[in-house]
Amino acid sequence: METLKTLSEIVNEYKGETLDITADTTFEDLGFDSLDKVDLMMQVEEKFGVTLGDDVAVATVGELASKIDELKK
Repeated sequence: METLKTLSEIVNEYKGETLDITADTTFEDLGFDSLDKVDLMMQVEEKFGVTLGDDVAVATVGELASKIDELKK
């Protein structure tokens, strides 16, 4: 749950506004295009100390949080 909270903070900072983000929120809901996703993934990798790679396919914030938790083990 801590990962999801941190991801929400990163997304809110990136978007420059406070959004209600849940595990089911999709990146499409957030208005992210492919460039936004790449920028976000770079910030996530830096913040969490993980390498997501170019082939990571996640549609929701919750899926990304799960992937990060899996990589941190």
